[in-house]
Amino acid sequence: MFSYQNTVTEQQTVHAEGNQYTCDVCKKSFALRTTFRSHWRTHKQESQYSCDVCDKSFYDKSNLKKHQRLHTGERPFSCSVCNKSYSDLSNLKKHVSMHRDEQIQNPPYSCDVCKKAFFRERNMKEHFRRMHCEVRPFRCEVCNKSFAFRHDWKCHKIVHTEERPYHCDVCKMSFCSRRALKQHMVKHNNDYPFPCDLCGKGFRFQYKLTEHKCIHTGERPYICNVCDKSFVRKIVLKNHLRVHTGERPYICDVCSQSFGDKSTLNSHRVIHSEERPFVCDACKKSFKRRKSLNGHIFLHSVHRL
Repeated sequence: MFSYQNTVTEQQTVHAEGNQYTCDVCKKSFALRTTFRSHWRTHKQESQYSCDVCDKSFYDKSNLKKHQRLHTGERPFSCSVCNKSYSDLSNLKKHVSMHRDEQIQNPPYSCDVCKKAFFRERNMKEHFRRMHCEVRPFRCEVCNKSFAFRHDWKCHKIVHTEERPYHCDVCKMSFCSRRALKQHMVKHNNDYPFPCDLCGKGFRFQYKLTEHKCIHTGERPYICNVCDKSFVRKIVLKNHLRVHTGERPYICDVCSQSFGDKSTLNSHRVIHSEERPFVCDACKKSFKRRKSLNGHIFLHSVHRL
């Protein structure tokens, strides 16, 4: 017989030495304490609640009830604004916040460095520390990448393992971070209440639909006051203005090279990894950059002539 309290006490010592939590029952190791606790419960079969449709198990009755709505189609939580319904309260709250955010034209808090705007001061401060602060005390011992927040550091460490502790209840896919799971779950929510009347594509926010319609009309409402170049989206204009100001707020945390927009930074980061995401359909050769893939595809077309 074993007790959870004794297990946690023992694992705290292990974590202090090797940054891992090890189950004393099956010896499996985990980077995060929350993941370790979830795993430990799998050895405690008597506390589980099982779904009578698919046999999936849960550790408390409320999560079982929430899961069973996937089979029954029950959606008891309704939005008072648009009457859209949801199977659990947390998704309704996220949806209601969408209506609230849509009503706010100018978020009151903005970052002093990159001018990104936020609805909450706390989120603005968190953004500044994560993106612009030079103090990053948490460093990965595997790849030497550093982080401003302990939580980001812990989540990152899972990348170097095969651990994928976050699971989708709908399609059974697994993910190494809670954020990745949340982004994936949007696919199952069907939460796109603003459809385009020209092509039928749906959007989560009214402003996204407005920007999309410019593709059909050819309208480019956002104009640079320096060179008169125009853009469909406000964020693209914002990034373009940095060409004139010289501002480069996005900094690579590996080599400290700076960039004017986040997408360019993300493309740059690939050179520091072994990732080669762009694959040729003809010969399966892979590349780190889309530009390199396009050049390679061109060579295929030349050889066919």
